[in-house]
Amino acid sequence: MASTGRSGIAGPDQDRQSILVRAAWLYYKDRLTQAAIAERLFVSRATVGRLLDAARDEGIVRFEINADYLAAFELSGRLRERHGLADAIVVPRASSAEAPDRINERVAAAGAEYVRRFLKPGAVIGVSWGDTVTRLLLALPRESLEGVTIATVAGGINAYIRQISALSTNGVNEHLLAIPAPLIASSATIAAALRQDASVTSVLQLAEGAVATLTGIGSSLSVASSVRSGLFSQEQVDQFRAIGAVGDMLGEWFDASGAALVGAASDRKIGMGIDQLRQMPNVVGVAGGMDKVEAIIGALRGGYLDVLVTDEDVAERLLDEP
Repeated sequence: MASTGRSGIAGPDQDRQSILVRAAWLYYKDRLTQAAIAERLFVSRATVGRLLDAARDEGIVRFEINADYLAAFELSGRLRERHGLADAIVVPRASSAEAPDRINERVAAAGAEYVRRFLKPGAVIGVSWGDTVTRLLLALPRESLEGVTIATVAGGINAYIRQISALSTNGVNEHLLAIPAPLIASSATIAAALRQDASVTSVLQLAEGAVATLTGIGSSLSVASSVRSGLFSQEQVDQFRAIGAVGDMLGEWFDASGAALVGAASDRKIGMGIDQLRQMPNVVGVAGGMDKVEAIIGALRGGYLDVLVTDEDVAERLLDEP
């Protein structure tokens, strides 16, 4: 009969526990495949599967979900119900003083994971420019873009186009079909002419058949991304805010109720109108940061979004809205 271990000789229970721990470590910590573990332990792949099951059943491996993520998951469900969304993704709070760029980066990463469900060969994804949307595009895995066309729904913004060109390591620029015109033309006359150009209409027609459309949500506050990107001057944004603008999407400004504002550069805009978003399937808004709350609320009241990807602080604030 084998010793219980006091003499230094391992018993059968200890042998079994040892191999369970070894299999679990190789799989969950070293991230080896079950096939690789089978070779290392000189057992079959099916045996490895049984070892991992036993490790879970016997408590050698335990799974816990971070409480912060559970809280964010609960917020997602409440946001869907409160604002009539098909889906909501809430990024858990990382710290009490997170920089705006870091918030955008984390929201973009969550958005990229969500959008992957729409990325299939032959699919068209509509895109409206913005910092978080640009980060999302750059975060998509190269393999997920195979056979996918990304068509812009509005004219270009130089800052973001340069960013895509300079930072793309996933080949997203090779899948991008951009409207060859600026988002905001220098005059209403030039904008009207560009809207009729075949190179513009052909991209828009493709984008109108998108299986999902991604849009950022800009703010009219002093930290407006439209100012940072050079699309508008601070003076112009202040003027738009004076007539009721709280935010913008697709280069079009809207008020607190979500109604598009006539006169806020709308006659110089090139691309799809925000009213068209209501007819598009799977419109995904990606925006975070407390400076965006007012704009996000307006976009939700306007009924433009099917899905919202945002951060926990914003989500909590949105649930306080009447």
